[in-house]
Amino acid sequence: MKRGILLLVSLVLFFVVARSATLFDNDSLNIVYSKGVAAFNNGKYSDAVKLWRNAAEGGHAMAQYDYGLCLYNGDGIEQNIDEAFSWFLKAAVQGLPDAQFSVGYCCEFGYGIGISLPDAAEWYTMAASQGYTDAECAAGICHYSGIGVEVNYQIAVEWFKRAAQKDNAEAQSYLGTCYANGYGVASDEVEAAKWYAKAAENGSAEGAYNLGGCYEFGLGVESDWWIAMDLYEKAAEKGLAEAQYSLALCYFNEYMADDRKKALEWLNEAAVNGLSDAQYMLGLLYFEGNVVPEDVEKAVMWFSQAAEQGNADAQCDLGFCFLTGQGVAGNTGAALQWFMKSATQKNARGQHNMGVCYYEGLGVERSYEKAVEWFTLAAEQEFPDALYYLGVCHYNGQGVEKDQSKGLKLLRKAKQGGCKEAREALIILSE
Repeated sequence: MKRGILLLVSLVLFFVVARSATLFDNDSLNIVYSKGVAAFNNGKYSDAVKLWRNAAEGGHAMAQYDYGLCLYNGDGIEQNIDEAFSWFLKAAVQGLPDAQFSVGYCCEFGYGIGISLPDAAEWYTMAASQGYTDAECAAGICHYSGIGVEVNYQIAVEWFKRAAQKDNAEAQSYLGTCYANGYGVASDEVEAAKWYAKAAENGSAEGAYNLGGCYEFGLGVESDWWIAMDLYEKAAEKGLAEAQYSLALCYFNEYMADDRKKALEWLNEAAVNGLSDAQYMLGLLYFEGNVVPEDVEKAVMWFSQAAEQGNADAQCDLGFCFLTGQGVAGNTGAALQWFMKSATQKNARGQHNMGVCYYEGLGVERSYEKAVEWFTLAAEQEFPDALYYLGVCHYNGQGVEKDQSKGLKLLRKAKQGGCKEAREALIILSE
């Protein structure tokens, strides 16, 4: 489960509940603060801001925090993130967990201060140590993903458990993933499904999506495609790109829904929402022209978006488009760059294409030795076309010592993998 943007619930001022100030005994400050709460709850934001500002300047921690929230959200006052952070910090150093969490959030994402992940983790932990639920989840995420601290799944699980037991949906979903993968706990698919279900019940799109995967593949629950699709759809409707993509695959599956129109709708949603796998798949569909009308320019557009995100397959296919001038002006230099990006991610097709470029001298000086190096890397992954080229190199002694016996073995292996050229070469050699 990927790390998503942490929802700063505390920064959404949809309702403010009056809380008694515990850090100060000054009754007058408490009265001013309470009047601000009443004003805010009655929709008189400007009046609330004035009252909270007065109490905040007097050192009232809750007033400092709520005044900071108004500045952060622009409620009753012009938005000023930098000033908001300064008020959060004032309240945080007084030990207010709400403010400590907000300071951590600002440090993590660079709001009002430069990004400092170690500081973010430290502030989250301080708030979490006081039982602040969202901070407990955030501290867990820091240890789970290595945000400002070293990855430590055991510590992450402990924080997730604390927040999950208080019905924090995000923590419940993360805890499910820990059980599913054996991160910090013994692997337990049943326990994973249980926590995903709790997260889904509490409105987590990620929880619903992950529970859908459990039902699709029978992990910790009895396999049920229809329940899986229903869960994917719930998560997809909340905008989760991974769920939209999975739902699209279900609709493409002839044994499940087999509805290409809906499949394309959800695939497009996932691609627009930035999921590289969906972008790549949509590019392939436009390139091949079987499911949608062929449009190589659209294919290049989607390949490009996925490639920029580091999708190795998209990088490889985008390189091929540049090499062949399909949907884009031919450019062997650009082709070589994209093949290299793909190859360095250990993508077998990218490695093979690098080998072809060196073998044919496309965009680089021809070098059979370097071609053999790349073909060998791809062949080690059983890529049939690379096995074919490597067989040819060994048979002819190109870039490697001539060894016809080894060359024939590689050609036969390539043929078994479905390489048409290898089959034809073996026919010729047997004549």
